[in-house]
Amino acid sequence: MPVDPTLTLKIPVLEKLLDYAASGIGSVAGPMLAPWRARREIEAKLIQAQGEAEARQIEAEAQEAARRRLVAPDAAVSGELTIGDTIQQRLAFQEEKRQRNITAVVTSAANELSGVDEVPDQEPDHDWTARFFNDVQDVSSEEMQTLWAKVLAGEVERPGSTSIRTLGVLRNLDQSIALLFQDLCSISISVADPTTGKINEARAPFVAGYNNGAGLEQFGVDYGDLLVLNEHGLVIAEPNSWREYVLWLPLRVRRNVPLQAYIPFRYQQRFWILQPSTLASVDNKLRITGAALTTSGMELLRVIEARDFSEKAQAHDHALRAFFAAENFRMVEVKDGAPKTMAGPRG
Repeated sequence: MPVDPTLTLKIPVLEKLLDYAASGIGSVAGPMLAPWRARREIEAKLIQAQGEAEARQIEAEAQEAARRRLVAPDAAVSGELTIGDTIQQRLAFQEEKRQRNITAVVTSAANELSGVDEVPDQEPDHDWTARFFNDVQDVSSEEMQTLWAKVLAGEVERPGSTSIRTLGVLRNLDQSIALLFQDLCSISISVADPTTGKINEARAPFVAGYNNGAGLEQFGVDYGDLLVLNEHGLVIAEPNSWREYVLWLPLRVRRNVPLQAYIPFRYQQRFWILQPSTLASVDNKLRITGAALTTSGMELLRVIEARDFSEKAQAHDHALRAFFAAENFRMVEVKDGAPKTMAGPRG
């Protein structure tokens, strides 16, 4: 849905989005803000390209003297103009296409931010915006544009949430790898810092056992998939890694209400806590083995929507609950957002 340009400057959140866009576009995509600059750049490229074409033409003429004698004098000029027109058309088309790509991503980011009331009022990281818009101008897939838009919106809302290194990882993803990673995100749990919202631990638990790396196969992600995601910098090479999640004791909310220890986490874009059956029946920590996400994987996990793959998703949900139940824990959804105290993994 297009953003009404008459409203953008009246909304602080969108003003900040425009700051990010202006920062990035000003360095890599001037045509959006100054069409005359695009024409000048095209003319400069055209002159260079014509010079190269002329050099090749001279070389060809020297090698093929006989053919040069058969060509009418005006044919060379006509050919030169045809080459120039073709180059100009190609460059103009490329700039227009890049402009459309950037416009689509910025518009989608604006829609992502439509429900946000306020964002930090700080200067955009110009190195970050330059890298972002330099990469995104050549993203034409609607699905990938949506992912890039979520990254931009997340950076406006939480500056520093996506590193330049992660932008490099994202740049090398095609739609098939993005969908595969989406499947993994759908069966992953994560823990975030309650103050910054930054995810500091995320993994896809082997709820059905490790089974030589095939512990996630019945849920749509096999060992080969994990290797592919590892090659793209999204999953750590060793899938049989583990972390210990520690029980936390929150502050008492009301008098005469007993304290309840829990382990908070996020799963399928919702907040949950693990409640022990009784404190006497469990240790003060829970070890979870599974495929761990890299730093870039954790940064992208925030913007990847949980993919509903029907029966497999339901099967994983049941298996996850059974896994926790076997450890004397019960999954409880937190309806009003993240718990005030978040568990920190260790191990």
